Amino acid sequence: MNLIPIQTTDLTIGQPLPWDLFDQEHQSIQKRGYIFSTEDELKQLEGSSIFRMQNPVPEQTESNNNKFSFDDMLLKVGHKLQLKLSSQLRGSVEIKSNSYATTLIGYVQDSTLIVTMPASDQFVGEPYVEGDQVQVSLFSGNSVFNFTVFVDKIIKVPFKYLHLSFPKEIQGKNIRKSRRIKCSIQGSVVEKSIPVSIIDLSICGAGICSDLPLESLGTTITLSFAITVLDEEIPLTIKSTIRSAKELNKNGQKIICFGFEFIDIKSEQMHTLHHLIYQEIVEHPEKVV
Repeated sequence: MNLIPIQTTDLTIGQPLPWDLFDQEHQSIQKRGYIFSTEDELKQLEGSSIFRMQNPVPEQTESNNNKFSFDDMLLKVGHKLQLKLSSQLRGSVEIKSNSYATTLIGYVQDSTLIVTMPASDQFVGEPYVEGDQVQVSLFSGNSVFNFTVFVDKIIKVPFKYLHLSFPKEIQGKNIRKSRRIKCSIQGSVVEKSIPVSIIDLSICGAGICSDLPLESLGTTITLSFAITVLDEEIPLTIKSTIRSAKELNKNGQKIICFGFEFIDIKSEQMHTLHHLIYQEIVEHPEKVV
């Protein structure tokens, strides 16, 4: 049974469940069609790992973008989006990056998307003017979505936010669970305080290099590291099992490379890793292994 994690925020009071719900042991929690009637019912699931069955995805959808409807993205208030200016020309304004993290405030169907102004530490001056063309990317479920809109209106009082035009064409891509990305992340093995370097990462595990031997194959350790998703640094501590090991000679120095499989991973940790991997696939496709 192929399961993907979900959050209690994906569940809506008063509406039938669109899927069967399972726990981490693949045991049924609720059946499709069940209706949560109160907030208390949902609160009972908070802190638990909740999963739904993953719909099978044809292999070719991984490399080809497909067209989706707005409803397919399952957007909710608070959803994180990435905005990228189609042009960086701003006269004397210094733009550190033309890609900014923002949050969905709401939308009016077929009329407007309302999003927060990116945090001021991401830029100097005003990053947008009305009429700008903006590329939007976001992650939802097991898919990454992209569409192009325009900045229709900039509101500054009582707080800054943007009205974007409503997307007309939405491209999406389903990503396999096994996709890995190249990376260079410093971490440590908690039990022995041994520093390690993570060289590739997926939601299933990681490739790790160390100057020191760790443990034998099959040993379970605790891996600690931090990743950056939408400009936010998120610490992770995950139980992992050593599945492979080999010695390499790099510039005359012996290093040991290990293959780790994540075990007992929490749903929010898996969700965070999903976001990082999808983010890298969108922004740095050359890093995909």
